[in-house]
Amino acid sequence: MPDSQFAQVGEAWIAAVLEQRPEAATRLGFHQHDGLLGDRSRGSVEGWAKRLHGFLRDLDGIDAAGLERRERADYELLCRRIQWELVTIEDLETWRRSPGGYLGAIGGGCNGLIIRDFAPLEERIESLASRLRQVPGVLEQAKANLDDCPRVHVETAVEQAAGLGILFQRDLPAAAGAASSALLEQFGEANEAATNAMSAFGEWLTDELLPRSDGDYRYGTERFGKLLSLADFVDRPLDELERRGRDDLQSTQVRLADLAGQIDGTKSPAEVVDAISREHPAAERLIPDTADLLEELRQFSLDRGMGSMPTEVRIEVTETPTFSRSTVQAACSTPGRFEENAQEGYYYVTPPDPAWPAERTEAYMKFFNKYSLPGITAHEAYPGHYTHISWLRQSPERLPHFLLTTTAIEGWAHYIEQVLVEAGYGDGDPRYEIMQLREALLRLCRYIVSFGLHTQDWSIDEGIAFFEREGYATRPIAERETRRGVMGPQYYAYTLGKHEILELREKLKAKQGADYDQLAFHDAFMKLPYPVSVIESMLLGET
Repeated sequence: MPDSQFAQVGEAWIAAVLEQRPEAATRLGFHQHDGLLGDRSRGSVEGWAKRLHGFLRDLDGIDAAGLERRERADYELLCRRIQWELVTIEDLETWRRSPGGYLGAIGGGCNGLIIRDFAPLEERIESLASRLRQVPGVLEQAKANLDDCPRVHVETAVEQAAGLGILFQRDLPAAAGAASSALLEQFGEANEAATNAMSAFGEWLTDELLPRSDGDYRYGTERFGKLLSLADFVDRPLDELERRGRDDLQSTQVRLADLAGQIDGTKSPAEVVDAISREHPAAERLIPDTADLLEELRQFSLDRGMGSMPTEVRIEVTETPTFSRSTVQAACSTPGRFEENAQEGYYYVTPPDPAWPAERTEAYMKFFNKYSLPGITAHEAYPGHYTHISWLRQSPERLPHFLLTTTAIEGWAHYIEQVLVEAGYGDGDPRYEIMQLREALLRLCRYIVSFGLHTQDWSIDEGIAFFEREGYATRPIAERETRRGVMGPQYYAYTLGKHEILELREKLKAKQGADYDQLAFHDAFMKLPYPVSVIESMLLGET
């Protein structure tokens, strides 16, 4: 039982979150709400905001100075996280502006019941049938709420709805196939109703919502600053952060140009990048070729002191779920921190759309070229996300797992791409470093474009052009990346987190001198479920 006032408030908040967002509860490994999708009506949203204000009042009544160091960190994190959620409800009003939130909850809630064997199939399909029966109601709530949407949000939701249609028609029936006949009948009826409702919702998005979707997607400077401070625990001035990004962009371009000149001094850096990118797997080989890298990278990480392995369970490469493909090229899905049975981890890779013309497919596949694929795989698997999150799953802490920051998670995985080259992967072949730098440029472009789109009135076309010009991105990738930034600016987290980790590394080296040990640093970092600034204070022994 919680033994302090703060612990009691934290546990009460956790219970409320699990009840309010049952699909998130499933993902984390709590299964008491597996048959629910949650109430997303306006009244429920407003009621949730009142509860959050109540939690803030409870926290305000606690003497934070009297808490021990880790509890003080947890206290500050929880206060900021609740404040940020209130910003999303009361200021950004994402429940009125983002259809993707509703579709993501449906897709994640249903898919989460079939991808891991955390309970007998019969139990999971029974819960799935229950959630499917609630899909039409959630979509009706979405229709009632959505009235101020930015156009790109709705265009992306149209693709998501089509992907969910495939989930309902193909993936869920395949997963339910071994259930009993009586349960299959229940599932079939619920799935048909959900499929029809999703099809109708897609038509509503296209025919009714899209023509009147002219909402402003921009966060603005004040909200952007709140996002950094409240969601990511970063309190530096915006101009300082942007300047650091632009300085890094320039130095990365200079280094890439240097290496490109070693390969072919008669071509521009962009032309050299394009030539290297042409050496990529055929579309049908993307998944197997990616899978072939996993064991090699795992062993390389161990041999070069990049990170110890917290589990012998291997991650599996598979295609990205259809409902996530509009914004995801590669991703990692791990068991929830509190999952007691299922151990399956997935490295999702998005293949090109078979309906694309050959020219677009070729441009897309250049992203997964021979020399960038190891870095992408290190990022998602070893010793990136899969290794990091597997270590975090072993942490005895409880509340911090509900408060993880994107900068720490994505920053670590992006930092590892650089360490892979520093450790000698590719035996000095400059093409591997060029592609690592190209990936760094892509993240730097995300970083700068997020500032441009949301604080400086950049147009979408300006964002696309920036990715193409400064990051050497092909048109399909530039369009996809810019759309991600329009949907939300937090993809600055890759570069911002990497910058913070590199700063911490330099501070540790300065303090420890000859005693600095990369493996010890990496393992210690991966085991702490905190923002980078908090990890820094812990590793440097600060109060």
